[in-house]
Amino acid sequence: MFGKGSCFGKRFWLAFPLWVFLALPLPAATVSFLVIETGLREEGGNSGYSALWENSLLNVFFEAGHIVSNAPPMRLSRIPAEDFPQEALADFTEAAEGGAEFFILAQLDYRPSQTGAEPAPRNIALRVYRTRPYGLVHEERLEDLGAAAARDESARANQTVRRLIPYIKD
Repeated sequence: MFGKGSCFGKRFWLAFPLWVFLALPLPAATVSFLVIETGLREEGGNSGYSALWENSLLNVFFEAGHIVSNAPPMRLSRIPAEDFPQEALADFTEAAEGGAEFFILAQLDYRPSQTGAEPAPRNIALRVYRTRPYGLVHEERLEDLGAAAARDESARANQTVRRLIPYIKD
């Protein structure tokens, strides 16, 4: 009935590897992001650099198979003295209550622009936190950055964010 020439037998053996693959558990964590901007005027809109870094976080982690979400970017008037600003606590709590296993805080510290052009971040800190139990898992810092073309900044953002992937695990 299911011999060599059988149509069912051929389909079974073609589909069997797919079934095995789908049955394997895939490592997927739920990750939430928050971008914090410092050093920008409060009345201005979101920076293109901040949007670029936020998109890089979302895209890289999604492409790696993780479930991603984000909070709206936050603008602070000063660089926080602590690594985890109190202003971000509500977003962290909301992410944790929503089931996020990891929370990534991207802090972009801007330098004032002398030419009227869009300011570029001077320093960028990416911090990976586990929500339960709470703890800092990893920190990546880029310091004393120069203004880069959008293409260069996009490549730098993607490369930096990819280095965070191994820290998102059970």
